Amino acid sequence: MNIQAKHYKLQDDELLIAYSQYFGAFDMPDNHMHDTFELYYLMSGERNYFIKDRLYQLRKGDIVFIPKYELHRTLAAGTPHHDRFLIEFSERLFWETIGESYDEILLRPYLRGIRTFRPKPEEQLVLDGIVYRIIRDLKHPQTAHALQVKLLAIDVMLFLARCLERYAEDDSESDPPIHRKISDIAAYINTHYMCPLTLAQLSETFSLSPHYISRIFKEKTGFSFIQYLTYVRIGEAKRLLRESDRKVLEIADQVGFENLAHFNRVFKQTVQLSPSQYRRMSGSPLSP
Repeated sequence: MNIQAKHYKLQDDELLIAYSQYFGAFDMPDNHMHDTFELYYLMSGERNYFIKDRLYQLRKGDIVFIPKYELHRTLAAGTPHHDRFLIEFSERLFWETIGESYDEILLRPYLRGIRTFRPKPEEQLVLDGIVYRIIRDLKHPQTAHALQVKLLAIDVMLFLARCLERYAEDDSESDPPIHRKISDIAAYINTHYMCPLTLAQLSETFSLSPHYISRIFKEKTGFSFIQYLTYVRIGEAKRLLRESDRKVLEIADQVGFENLAHFNRVFKQTVQLSPSQYRRMSGSPLSP
């Protein structure tokens, strides 16, 4: 199917606000992981959203919270068209705009591991009122004031934080069995990535054929088994490069690579930087 899309956005150093309309069944083409927090609001249609090791079925009105450095990808679901609104932001947004004291409130869903939330109908009316004001300004940037749009985006996050204080996270047992199986497989990879992992091992562990695991994992998450294993390993390597003083050789071994040359090659293919370059670019005070 031919995909058409319309995109509207406002972006600066600490904030991205974007609204997109997709006409046709769209799958995010690449893996997605960034050093900012993300709030995703599905305004129409249905989507499958894979985050780290779990697959979520989204429908109109659902909110998704994605922390920094967490692998995620959206995939087509039951409807061919969808609209989505998102905010990507760093902690600097609070420090520079409304003060550091709001960190604990606005980051609460990310720090508590809440990934999806569906506001009640009356709350969604309030939310849509704010979001549509932002979209109007995104569509007419020549008359919009950037600071006003930014403050409205913060208002969205603050409103949702207040809503979340009143409700518990949805029970994951409502997930379809195949989604729970995919989540189990992804969680297994996330806890065994440092070991030599193969489809044959997964087949034995989960009592499913290698072909079935390969097909269904790709179909439901958008990642092949090898792609996902690689992203998990490289994601952990990036964390260690940012947060530890371990040598690159030690990190390569710790995340499951058999030799340094292979690790360096895969890291550069995935991140577009060598491990040492990434460590410097990340602002880590630690030497490579």
